[in-house]
Amino acid sequence: MAKSDQKPSVLLYGGDGARSGVPRHLDQLCETLGSKIDLTIASDLNRGGYDGVVRAGATHIEIEGLRSSLKPACLFRGWRGAHTLAGIRKWDMIWLHARLPALMIRFSLALGLLRLSPQTHLVMSYHGLPFDPGHRRVAAWASRWIEQYLLRRCPPMHLVFLSEDMVIRLRNSIGPKILQRHVIHVLPNSSNLGELPVRVACPIDSERHLVITGRAGYQKNYPLAARLMDHMPAGYILTLCGTGTDDPVFQSRILQMVQKETRPRIRFAGSLADVRQVLAQADGYLLTSRYEGLPIGAIEAFESGLPLVLSPFEAAPEMVAAHPMALCLPLKDLPRDAARITRLIEDYNNDRPASTERIRAAWRRKYPYVVWQARVRRLMSEIMAN
Repeated sequence: MAKSDQKPSVLLYGGDGARSGVPRHLDQLCETLGSKIDLTIASDLNRGGYDGVVRAGATHIEIEGLRSSLKPACLFRGWRGAHTLAGIRKWDMIWLHARLPALMIRFSLALGLLRLSPQTHLVMSYHGLPFDPGHRRVAAWASRWIEQYLLRRCPPMHLVFLSEDMVIRLRNSIGPKILQRHVIHVLPNSSNLGELPVRVACPIDSERHLVITGRAGYQKNYPLAARLMDHMPAGYILTLCGTGTDDPVFQSRILQMVQKETRPRIRFAGSLADVRQVLAQADGYLLTSRYEGLPIGAIEAFESGLPLVLSPFEAAPEMVAAHPMALCLPLKDLPRDAARITRLIEDYNNDRPASTERIRAAWRRKYPYVVWQARVRRLMSEIMAN
């Protein structure tokens, strides 16, 4: 990739330091590219999300203010830190991932406050479109206008999307002429959990475990997952995993939304450094998100050989089509949806070993990690040669 023996210097911007999809994606990039590239990763204060990139040998720089906040002083510190780091040396590539620092750096470029070296390749990954259905209406309108402005005013960039469909949706929203200024790439997500721990048989034959992963917040719509449990059979248990799910205030709010007899069947696991244990014990994976790009958590459950139950976010139909035991449900008629989920989980458990292997084989066809790694290396070569 480089014209000399010196490794290319690449700066990647993450955001919140908690565990989520973007840090997991950056883990995978470090694992794939670390031996060939001098990697520096910037994020907010590390809260577990960036432990992996440190272990992989990348340089990790913490900048307070790169996580979403309503405090102007915090946002200014984040912008100043991100801006300074981008201009501190002649990077061969700056690759924007998390939404907030991507806005900060692009606004600096659009307004002429930041000037990069001519050798610097500017790359931005869209891990989701900020105006897809499911976002708050005013925020979606503002995000669409901002994207139009920044893509028109920023220097030409390499834009990396999760799917061709995402490219089409952005082109239709902002206009094809604006997008023609930039170079388009497609890099779907993958997962690399590897072998799961040995599953411990449940002492209660009729007990079934559903799991949902992700940070507590508006996007994941945990209240809907909890209300669904009011309509699931008595032996079904739901475990909520992710940053914020161990917060007593969050837990109290969730439990107040469900019937009294449902409350003992909802459990809270908090942020997990390794989700393999909980996935190994699960009977199904549930994702009630209002919007998603191509969620790595769901792909990890796919890799684990679990049935999937997905809300109708943009990428869900494609995932369901590739998966032999998956549902995409509107989750509006909860009694009817609960009955369909129950049938799916019981069918899975009727011959669990065969069902698990069938699902894993489908994952190997659709989201193989070795193919993803090859795509990443090819993408880097194409960008650096441009």
